[in-house]
Amino acid sequence: MSTAIDIYPATDLMPLVEQTRARTQELFQQLLDRRGIVSKIEVKAFCPNAEPGPIRYAADELRWHQGLDLGFGYWINGEWDSSSWPSCVAVEADDFVTEEDTVWPFLWSPEFIGCRTIIDDFEGVVPAPKLGQLLTQDHYWYEYRNAGGPAVASTGYGLVAAALAEATDGVLASSDSAFDIEHNGETAEQFLSWWGDRQVDWYGPERFLADGPGFET
Repeated sequence: MSTAIDIYPATDLMPLVEQTRARTQELFQQLLDRRGIVSKIEVKAFCPNAEPGPIRYAADELRWHQGLDLGFGYWINGEWDSSSWPSCVAVEADDFVTEEDTVWPFLWSPEFIGCRTIIDDFEGVVPAPKLGQLLTQDHYWYEYRNAGGPAVASTGYGLVAAALAEATDGVLASSDSAFDIEHNGETAEQFLSWWGDRQVDWYGPERFLADGPGFET
């Protein structure tokens, strides 16, 4: 199934898309080089088309904003391999604990009424000052990869998420098993210490070559 990674910022900075793209490419190439994989990665940000047509690449001056949905494409040695799909979304009413959430089957404590629901994942995990900053932001990102997608996009979407968290002093989390729950609340630095190597170990280095095996079954 498709899996997603959420990125919760601790600042109101909206980075340039180009900064996210360039940092993702840098992180990916560092991973490949460290693991001795002789491939050149190129990452391109593009605007998904509602209908078939030419690819519309994101302009260098485009800045992330609420409601912006993009594709991040991955080219290995000049050949397109796969894509992942980051979005910047607004915090909405459903993202807050309500009085109805304090009764069965939800059973939230009344003290949390009016708080962002993410407090359930992060309280006691994220330091209190940073948690306070996370809870006041009016947006967040999520980044997903398609079900059965290949190794490159299944690695790259985590690197996109890390690049966004790094730029916004944010933390990462997943509610659909993109990674184990104990990693929820990690900073970009913590996440990057294991994510890329785990993906390479899981898929095998050959999956990151231009002529490597294709999609997962």
